[in-house]
Amino acid sequence: MEKKIMAVLIAVIVVVVALVAYTSYSSSVPGTGNTTITDMTGRAVHVPGEINKVLTVSPPTTNLVYMLAPDKVGGWNFNLTSPEKRYMPSQYQSLPVIGGWFSTYQGNPETFIAQKPDVILDDVNVMGNSSPTLDTMQDKMGSISVVGLNSSTNVTNYAPSIKFVGKLLGVEDQANKLINFYDNMTTTVNSTVSNMSDSDKVTVYYAEGTAGLQTDPNGSEHSQLITFCGGINVANVALKQGKGMSSVSMEQVLSWNPEVIITNNAQFYGSVYSNSSWQDVTAVKDKRVYLAPTAPQGWFDRPPGVNTIIGIPWTAKVLYPDKFQNLNMNSLTKEFYSEFYHVNLTDSDVKDILSNETFNNTQSYNN
Repeated sequence: MEKKIMAVLIAVIVVVVALVAYTSYSSSVPGTGNTTITDMTGRAVHVPGEINKVLTVSPPTTNLVYMLAPDKVGGWNFNLTSPEKRYMPSQYQSLPVIGGWFSTYQGNPETFIAQKPDVILDDVNVMGNSSPTLDTMQDKMGSISVVGLNSSTNVTNYAPSIKFVGKLLGVEDQANKLINFYDNMTTTVNSTVSNMSDSDKVTVYYAEGTAGLQTDPNGSEHSQLITFCGGINVANVALKQGKGMSSVSMEQVLSWNPEVIITNNAQFYGSVYSNSSWQDVTAVKDKRVYLAPTAPQGWFDRPPGVNTIIGIPWTAKVLYPDKFQNLNMNSLTKEFYSEFYHVNLTDSDVKDILSNETFNNTQSYNN
């Protein structure tokens, strides 16, 4: 009898040990259960073992997810325009618009919950992020885990957020590709501009709005590429949080007298050379006004974030064409769009993206 009892006890112990082992295993292997992770802000967050649908509270983070794992994007933060859709596979164009917490926008938690995402991503250090604290956001989202990111819009340090999201979503190879592209562009540009004195650098004005009389000064996440690529941002105005776009006067622009003007506003670009108010600005006299590409996302800004990685070589080349002749924007554009925007460009597409409105007659898009 005692032997039978002992055998039963041993059997029970074996089953319990097996169950514990399986539970531990299932909490760490994607697809077999849930797991607890530490997000980029140091919070312990319980997430599904396999994440198939993601929402984020702001455009920069949504773009990051799209570039790494487009099939996991559950919705856009804003309505896509026709130009934005032009270089985007059709299956992603019809995703629902869920809004979010960014700039002056306040999202609706019910809209997010209704989409039944596996997780929600929230970057706490996006300038102008108007979302509540992560813990308050978690309370609003109920059982859907809110995962905190950190500084996915800092052009000097994109790699940590790319790596974190890649691991979270199980697409580490794709994340490494993006990091490698970013590192290559950063190294190429830094190797040249780091050795330049201020006297050798060009002065730059970022013209925003249809009149070109809004801008973002040094220190804004919207104008990062100017300094990063070796330019001197002439805008001497107070830093405006959120969406930025500080208003300036024509007299201020004339006094700054930039050598280069960068804009992402096609209306301003189309009128600047014929507008008598701008004729005495050096950049206009020298035909050095450049229209940054914006499809499917901005290369220079709007939004800031990993979409501006392709803007690093572009900006370097418009500022210093002689110093960056080795940057072939034709091949770089094709590579970036194929790998991270999930669309293969023709030579005609590249010409449209890098048209003479972008690289004026002083430069060629395939050099």
